Amino acid sequence: MKYSRYVVSIPKKEHTFLFNTKNNLAVKIENRLFEKNETDSKTRKQFYNFLYTRKFLPERNELEEAVQMFRDRDVSTLRIIILAHGDCNFRCKYCYEKFVDCTIESQKSSILKFVKNKFEQYQFKDIHVSWFGGEPLLGYRDILDISKALIELSSTYGIRYHSDMTTNGYLLNSRTLSRLVTECQVQSYQITVDGTKEGHDNQRVLKNGHGSYDRIIKNLSNAQKLDLNFHILIRLNVSKENYSDVENFLVTDAQLFKRDKRFQLLFRNVGDWGCGDRKEGYEVKRFAEDVSFELSQKAIKQGYNLFDHLLFRSNFYAYYAQKEHTYTIDTKGNLLKCTVALYDEENKIGNLDSCLSMIKNKNPG
Repeated sequence: MKYSRYVVSIPKKEHTFLFNTKNNLAVKIENRLFEKNETDSKTRKQFYNFLYTRKFLPERNELEEAVQMFRDRDVSTLRIIILAHGDCNFRCKYCYEKFVDCTIESQKSSILKFVKNKFEQYQFKDIHVSWFGGEPLLGYRDILDISKALIELSSTYGIRYHSDMTTNGYLLNSRTLSRLVTECQVQSYQITVDGTKEGHDNQRVLKNGHGSYDRIIKNLSNAQKLDLNFHILIRLNVSKENYSDVENFLVTDAQLFKRDKRFQLLFRNVGDWGCGDRKEGYEVKRFAEDVSFELSQKAIKQGYNLFDHLLFRSNFYAYYAQKEHTYTIDTKGNLLKCTVALYDEENKIGNLDSCLSMIKNKNPG
């Protein structure tokens, strides 16, 4: 049976998982049902109707429908991704970024004007601000200032404010986390821990060549003791070099977070994400096959809270660059489509100042 191009199929020994990225529906189908379909016409018809009504099968104008669903889902939310700092205190072996020592400070006024203009143009219900880098916490003071200004602006327009951060976690001590949560409403964090100390420190190296594991685990442990409302997604990037370290992490230090629902795990294969500033040969050996699902199953059996693995693979997350009213702003005020192809000229769609000048010319006085 042919499925929609938007359906992810993951076959296992006794069953198959199907995940529909158009509507985020997931089903688990036993292999014996597939076998029964071959001989029982009634079962085959019921099975077909089940999949068809839930949009698991190909449809006419499927691409147009998917795009429209995407737009309908997002028109009420303004999404701003801000690269708070151009440098990083890490030099990871799979990083795709090129680093420049510059901050977002000079763009504060332009960001506020840009967001205000969007609020006045469209009837948004929510604004979602994501902090990225480099390492965003190198621009911690700017994050505090810009966040507070955006929260005040959102309140003036009656728009709900949400915020998250992707950080390596090295600078996220208890005081910093507390201020970000309480003053800046940054309640969701993604922090990467690549297994136990040996595996992690091999892949995620500080700029000075030292390991980063001990400080990150200390910060996560201290965060776990705080009585605050936040969510931390611990991402584990898996290569051939740290697979066993990731497995060992589940039976050692990860136990600290197993019973705290504020913490979830996410496993991802190290991908060919680009070279960035890395020297030739400074890399890890990648798996050809996807091992993240296998590790997710092991973690679930051990009682861990997992971020939805299938949902992360869906176009709901993967294609944020194509979402309407989503903008990425770098430290120079460039408007980008996404945070991956940072150095591709086709990724740049404009500049904050030029956009604001165009708006001013259209609305003089």
